[in-house]
Amino acid sequence: MKASTLRNAAALLLVTAGLLVLGNGCDGGREGERCNPLLSHDECDNGLSCQRPSTCAENYCCPDPASSSSNPYCNGAACPAEDGGNDATAPADGGPG
Repeated sequence: MKASTLRNAAALLLVTAGLLVLGNGCDGGREGERCNPLLSHDECDNGLSCQRPSTCAENYCCPDPASSSSNPYCNGAACPAEDGGNDATAPADGGPG
């Protein structure tokens, strides 16, 4: 085989591998994945919307209503609770705890 043919084959292989890796990064938000409701577009998959379940401090891609989901982040079973700003372990001077 010619050296130029091997170089072309190697370049084609690298480009193909790169496209496969980048293609996986453009997947929409699946049920229970965190999302940002302030974006100008809905980053969640079809049938899901970016919402904040009532017992959660964060937003997730969930069906409507979120409580009907079996995903623990949507139904509130696994998501972090709201802090409310009360941190009993913080020192009175506001320094690190």
